[in-house]
Amino acid sequence: MTDAVESIITPELRGWIGRRSPLTHLEIISASDVRRYVDATGDANPLWLDDEFARAAGYRSRLLPPTLVGWVPFSLRESADGSRSDTTDLRRQLPLPKNYTNVRNAGSETEWLQAVYLGEQLSTQSCVVNIVARQGRAGLGIYVTQEEQVLNSRQEIVMRRRHSVAVFPEKKFSGAQKDPE
Repeated sequence: MTDAVESIITPELRGWIGRRSPLTHLEIISASDVRRYVDATGDANPLWLDDEFARAAGYRSRLLPPTLVGWVPFSLRESADGSRSDTTDLRRQLPLPKNYTNVRNAGSETEWLQAVYLGEQLSTQSCVVNIVARQGRAGLGIYVTQEEQVLNSRQEIVMRRRHSVAVFPEKKFSGAQKDPE
């Protein structure tokens, strides 16, 4: 490894690989939440809206839209002082160099493993799976990959997402300079 990489991927930062967040219960998604989702997206699939239709399709009752289930872990509330009270997003807790504040999405893969039913208690847990440094046009970046899981009340994984972010040094802009990306 180069000296620059060693200076930003410290042993303390590397020690976060494999760290898991506590299992956190999510707010239960209600029928009114689903109606608001349908109104906002236009996705009026009868599997989300009609118990009889869902049963006729082989489910025990109506389902939650997968997109809505996938959004719930990202919608955890901030505390009154504006700080995140979400302990499942470990990326926000990493001991990054102080000037590394320019965060960019570096990719995401989502895997749906089981149906989720209206009113079902879900929980989430995350794990940092990789931290690497790479040189790019924006400078030397720290790439962090976290795996998030959403589990049902039987602790079965219903959704798994791998999401990577790239964190670069803060970029100072002056005058008419443009971001190289």
